[in-house]
Amino acid sequence: MMRIFASVGSARFAVTALALALALTLPVAPSRSQETGSREEGSQEIDRYCTNISDKAADERHAMQTRELTQLRADIDSRIEQLDAKRKEYEVWLKRRDDFIDKAEDSLVGIISKMRPDAAAAQMALMGDEAAAALLLKLNPRVSSVILNEMPADKSSKLARVIVGSRTVPAERTAQ
Repeated sequence: MMRIFASVGSARFAVTALALALALTLPVAPSRSQETGSREEGSQEIDRYCTNISDKAADERHAMQTRELTQLRADIDSRIEQLDAKRKEYEVWLKRRDDFIDKAEDSLVGIISKMRPDAAAAQMALMGDEAAAALLLKLNPRVSSVILNEMPADKSSKLARVIVGSRTVPAERTAQ
């Protein structure tokens, strides 16, 4: 029987030891002061997190603004290139216009003005529109009108359009 009691005693000891081990491993319910301390600690941790991440957020905002400024600069550069291209186009047009007016040499103007109107009209009808219009501009208006009168109607109307297109006509304002 002693053996039975001995084994029962050691079983009680084992159970007690197990209960004590479990009690030590289980978390203890915090007291009010511990809860307040853990809240303050959590608040401090949140503050540290926000402080750490605020630098990253500022860096990201700065990077985003830099990207936007780079994009705006690229847009401005593109528009400047377009304006330069348009300016060059206008310079070419102006040079063409000046060349158009300069094509009518004084000697050729003298030759055409001394020709019979029907022969001059036939010659000018075979010329390019710009050259013929330039000649007509250099001629005396009385001679030009006789030559235009001798030309076919479609050619004379083309020349008249070229002449009108070569000059800027100020817009007239009408009273409203």
